[in-house]
Amino acid sequence: MKRRSFVHGTTAGALVLGSQTVLAQPRQFLRAAAAEVVVTPEKGAFLVGPMKAAEGTHDDLFARVLILDDGDTRLVIATLDYLGFDFAYTNLLLEALAAAAATPVSHVMLNCSHTHSAPLTAPWGPWLKEKDLSFHRFLPERLAIIAKQAVQALRPARIRHHREPTQIGFNRRLLHEGRVTMAPNPNGAVLPWVDVLAIEEPDGGLIASLFSHAAHPVIVHDTSSFISGDFPGFAVQTLRKKRSGKAIHLFAQGCAGNINAFPLKGGLGAAKAAGRDLGEAVLRALNSKTAKTATGTLKTSSLDLKLPHRPPPPAEELRAIIAREKDPGTGKRARREALLTIAEKKEQPTMPFPIRAFAIGEKVCLLGMPSEPFAEYHRFAETVSPFAHTFAFGYTNGLECYVGTRKDYELGDKGGYETSPYGAALMFESRLPLALEAEGQIHDGIRTVLSRLGA
Repeated sequence: MKRRSFVHGTTAGALVLGSQTVLAQPRQFLRAAAAEVVVTPEKGAFLVGPMKAAEGTHDDLFARVLILDDGDTRLVIATLDYLGFDFAYTNLLLEALAAAAATPVSHVMLNCSHTHSAPLTAPWGPWLKEKDLSFHRFLPERLAIIAKQAVQALRPARIRHHREPTQIGFNRRLLHEGRVTMAPNPNGAVLPWVDVLAIEEPDGGLIASLFSHAAHPVIVHDTSSFISGDFPGFAVQTLRKKRSGKAIHLFAQGCAGNINAFPLKGGLGAAKAAGRDLGEAVLRALNSKTAKTATGTLKTSSLDLKLPHRPPPPAEELRAIIAREKDPGTGKRARREALLTIAEKKEQPTMPFPIRAFAIGEKVCLLGMPSEPFAEYHRFAETVSPFAHTFAFGYTNGLECYVGTRKDYELGDKGGYETSPYGAALMFESRLPLALEAEGQIHDGIRTVLSRLGA
């Protein structure tokens, strides 16, 4: 879908007014702008990290928007310092952004940093289905405000891209005696780099930077009851301190489902140090003389998958387990009863998996995937991508469960927290891990989206 506007123009040419010929100004190929707003929830918001009410705010949470416009296509990339939201509420946010930016919803990506020092907003644990808290009400409005601000500030721009080596996390799935435990795995998949887009004025002044790294923001996790952006927030602080000007810096979380930032539960001081290191890596990328310029038109491609969940245990088996439960008031029993309801329906449960990708010319692609994909999905995307530089984001346009690989799901109840039927799956509203065939469907979806975009 294309968006054309008379005021943008489409070609250089001349207008004839009576006997007077007026030369039309050539359209600038690319325009861009960015904006941000504080979206810190109020004191008392229930935080996922300590699993208790927030005592206050250590550092503010932000929503940020970057808009790219080539005169025909307008793309919106929004980032949010929250854990992530279910698909229904995420769609409300996407619609608010699209309407404010005057562009189709298919041209919008919303990435959440997944900081654990933010409210528990994902469909997990003691999840509030009613979206009636203060931040539920103000987020659509504030995202719309900054999207409008960015549209009004659109100006000529150029884009450079660079990948800078850095690593602040570790693979957190260690196979020990046939069972996965959550511990550092030196041989596990990681993504030891930060991908950076520099959006600049024609004279080189920085409008915005978009940087992506893959690591769970869990350094502050369970060590503080104060709201914090964890290492992504501190990385932005580093950029602001060391890079003069009014540029907006957007962090997009990568495929971090099986990667923890280091050190897990290290506290605020350790999170600041990790953020400093990541920010320094972004600065190196912004200053790199080997950064390449992205030129060409903007394009987008989307595909909405329905991934199958693993079938639930037989209803008879679940009834027997529930009957043996000694403490009927526990959350464990409630989750098993929810699983029993799914089993009794005798339907194949599925999960939405919208894949979205943006192209900047023929060399650069931004690929967005929902939920918590493992690092291997970024690796796979790079092997099949027709683009020289492929960014891959997780936690984009919705969050429902972990997205492991087939070999992880094949471990069954020994698959650890992320992929075992008795791990995080029971906590998420879906109650079930994905089925073995989900990996193949995601691979096919990534191929399809990227091939369409590169055609």
